[in-house]
Amino acid sequence: MFPPTRYTKSQGVDIAYKVVGEGPRDIVLSMPFASHLDMLWESEWVDVILQLSRWGRLITFDRRGTGLSDRQLTGITAEQRSDDLVAVMDAAGSREAVLFGWLDAAAIALLTAARHPDRVSGVIAGEALAVGHPDADHPFGTDEKTLQMVLEAIRAGGWGQGLSTRILAPELELTPQQAAFSARSEAMAATPSAAAQLFEMNANLDLRPFLAQIKAPVLLIHDAAFPLVPEGGVRWLAMRLPTATLKVINSSSTRGSGRPLDDMLEEVEDFLLGTRVAGGLTRQVATLLVTDVVGSTEAAARGGDRGWRDLLVGHRRAVRTSLARFDGVEIDTAGDGFLASFLLPSLALRCAAEVAAEASATGIRIRAGLHTGEILLQPPGIVGIAIHVAARVAALAGPNEVLFTETVRSLVLGSGVSYEAAGAHVLKGVPGEWPLYRLVVT
Repeated sequence: MFPPTRYTKSQGVDIAYKVVGEGPRDIVLSMPFASHLDMLWESEWVDVILQLSRWGRLITFDRRGTGLSDRQLTGITAEQRSDDLVAVMDAAGSREAVLFGWLDAAAIALLTAARHPDRVSGVIAGEALAVGHPDADHPFGTDEKTLQMVLEAIRAGGWGQGLSTRILAPELELTPQQAAFSARSEAMAATPSAAAQLFEMNANLDLRPFLAQIKAPVLLIHDAAFPLVPEGGVRWLAMRLPTATLKVINSSSTRGSGRPLDDMLEEVEDFLLGTRVAGGLTRQVATLLVTDVVGSTEAAARGGDRGWRDLLVGHRRAVRTSLARFDGVEIDTAGDGFLASFLLPSLALRCAAEVAAEASATGIRIRAGLHTGEILLQPPGIVGIAIHVAARVAALAGPNEVLFTETVRSLVLGSGVSYEAAGAHVLKGVPGEWPLYRLVVT
């Protein structure tokens, strides 16, 4: 389900990027330190990517020297790294975007806001410092002794063995599987020499000459439990950015990847949308059924408004009876269709079959789509990308047809459900190709 990797040129260098989702705003996500775009989809960062893609069209990329982009770093400056970000925006057709960066990527996002104010509508900067090293004016950042220790560890073979996790979260106890993934991610993201160069570049970064030029709204986020970045340094930066809002949270643990936690994502949501849903809500896995009446406008024209209304009233009553019989929960009724959730996918399929059959018997044709995935409970409704997947699947169904995803199929194996392959499809706004299946009523 990886979205395709695309490439653009920035000063003769190939920069790899991906675009996920759609929406009223563009969000450019810069990964911290070193990344590999495909590995992100196997990591805990995928939760962040999917959440951000629900709030806008998300553009993410591997910075120069890392991942799928060119590995050449010789002579690269912070300004050139900022130019790479803008080149990705240009290639993705983004005129203006919110820039989201974590750790050193946050500094580059702020630098880009200063250098290209007409292209940046806002900045979300997690664990950002204005200067990567301490001096008389700025007593925060990586001191020379620590820098040399890290460089020695990288050059002595530590890189590719999970070194970055040990630096970011030394107290974190990894399972053998997590440790192996951390090591593989490092090896895929950068070579040891590139990692050493990146660490040096980040330690030498200095945003102070650019701070006064940042006019866009800035959200600074700091986790008080994150050991690598001192709160004093983030507050120092906040005091020098008149458009900045600082949010300090105190998580119970840190993540080895440095990725945002759910409560941090809640602050991001508040900054982008003015709502607070992403964190603090109950999550559960559910099978979602989306139905829609086919040809309702034409049917109303043939039978008249009153006759069509009576048919719909009867149809809705029948749907609600079926939902009660199969332990379905009605979430929403939009237009002529329903959104309902079920604990068991087999019950959801049986309900869909009954709804389609009873609708057909009364002269109404429906289409239905099902998908099983994680949802957030937001009383009185639910939110989550699983809803959009189910809706996109329903939109592909024909009259009196019930389609469902591979996830549903794998969960009902052995339950006696009959089905046939319906081909692989692209679901609008959802990455990848999705194998679909057609319910066969026997």
